[in-house]
Formats: sequence, structure tokens, C-alpha cells
Amino acid sequence: MIKFEKLKNTDYKFLKETAKKSFFEHSFYCPASILMWNECVNSYYFSRLEKGLLIMEEGEDHPQKKRLLMPFDEKRYSPLELSDILKDAGLKSFYYCPDNYFSQGISQAEEFFNIYVQEDSCDYIYDTQDLALLKGSKYSKKRNLIYQFEKNFVETGLTEVLVINQTNAADILSISQTWKDQKEAQELMDIMECEFKAIDKAVKNWEEFELFGVSVYIDKKIAGFALGSFLNSKTADLNFEKARKDIKGLYQFLDREFAKSIPSEFSFINKESDMGIPGLAKAKSSYHPVKKLKSYILELK
Repeated sequence: MIKFEKLKNTDYKFLKETAKKSFFEHSFYCPASILMWNECVNSYYFSRLEKGLLIMEEGEDHPQKKRLLMPFDEKRYSPLELSDILKDAGLKSFYYCPDNYFSQGISQAEEFFNIYVQEDSCDYIYDTQDLALLKGSKYSKKRNLIYQFEKNFVETGLTEVLVINQTNAADILSISQTWKDQKEAQELMDIMECEFKAIDKAVKNWEEFELFGVSVYIDKKIAGFALGSFLNSKTADLNFEKARKDIKGLYQFLDREFAKSIPSEFSFINKESDMGIPGLAKAKSSYHPVKKLKSYILELK
């Protein structure tokens, strides 16, 4: 029987080192994100494999809802091996199985699993330079919005862009608290409260989680921020991106500044999933991703 231990913030380094060996591009496998959201929507547990790591996700409100993420390992596990892992763990499902797992065909996996598309878990991957430069006619609307913002707020000397660090990271927490307090619907309050906890954990563990990002200040008050982290050796995960909605062009300006600022090792940016929300899917598609990543549930037959 596979035994699991609770994941802790101090486990970031070994989680990252294991993630480096895997083939995952999905944001669900982002080490910092797993730890930031731990004990909020879900709690996470781990068990060591011979050369990798197995992570179990457990619903906070429904502890009986337990499932595994695909193994963090340089090895590609066969459907038979995956089914044996589930049986040893006493569980029924793998979640967030990437579509490239089926590169050699889906029929072999169907011998062992019922396979379902996770409709709310489509990730969007972008070329970092595309977002940093916004070249070509396809980005003309984005450039126009940035031009309007720069004319009204940058050229007038009202705007300052700062790289987020341990010293100024608390500012993103203060504005997140303000936005959370403005929400009235209970269902939104629950989501915002959870998100606030994740951002608070990011601020408290900024250096430990190796986070990076930028904040935009207007008239010396923070108006937006974007923060990211390591996903794999070529891809950064955009964990949070928030800006005042009443300032035209601010979001587009912030998005470009984040892409310009991230470490040079990251050729791609994962802006995470659209959560199955049509408006969010449209907004993410408007930045012309180079790839959309589907994910699947593998349910043991």
C-alpha cells in the first residue's frame, strides 16, 4: 500500500527538482502553485517513487474525493503501470493527464481506463517574445490600448513599474485585500478568500518559492501586479495577474511588462486554464497562444 505524507512549504526545492525531470507543461504541475493553493481548495500529499514523485490531491470540503496527479518522473509510465499505482494507492483516478501522454495512441490506455476530457482545464501557452513585443497586425488592438494607457499615465509621469521582491511584495497583498473586500456575492467571496490565502502564502515565501513578477503603481499607489514561477525548464507559469478594471489599457500594459521582465531561460509562458468560462477563453485566445493544452481524467475500469 502506498503511503502519503503531507506536502509542506519547505518541500519546494525537492518538488522543483523532481518537476525538472518530468514532461509536464500544464499549470497543475507547477511546484509553487501546488504549494500556494495547498490547504485551500485542495490539500496535497506526496509519496516518493524510485526516481520520482507521486502527488495526491484531496478536496478540502470533500476529503473523500482523492485523486492522483500523473507521476513526476522522467519515465513515461505505461497504462498498466499507472493502473497498478492506483490499485496500490487504493484510488480510482488520475487527474490532469496531458494530451501528449497519448502520443502513441489512446487505445492502450482505454484497456485500463475510462477517459474523460476535463472541459474546465484547458491551458494556454504563449511565446514569451510574442507577449513582450506584440509585433504584427494580430496584436494591433493590444498595442493601441497600451498606447492609450502610456499617453495618459506613463508620459505624464504618474506610472512606475517595479520588479516584485521580498521587500515590496506586501503591496500586492494589500491590494488583494481591497479587491476581496469589494466582492459581495458569497460564492465569489469564497473564491476570493481562497485566492487571498494563496497570495498571502506567495508573499511570505517569495524567495523560497523562487517567484518573480512586476507591479504597476499609478500616482504611487499599486494598481496591478503579475507574478509567476517555474513550471519547467522552458516555461514560466503566470500564477496571478490582476489589475484595476477602470483604467483602460492597464491590463495590457501589465501583461507586456511581465513578459519583458521574466528570467531569460523561459521561452514560453503558461497563462493557466480558462476554467471553462467562455469570456476568459476569448480573452486568452486574443493573445494568440502557440498551444492549447487539454487534460484528461483516467478513471480505473
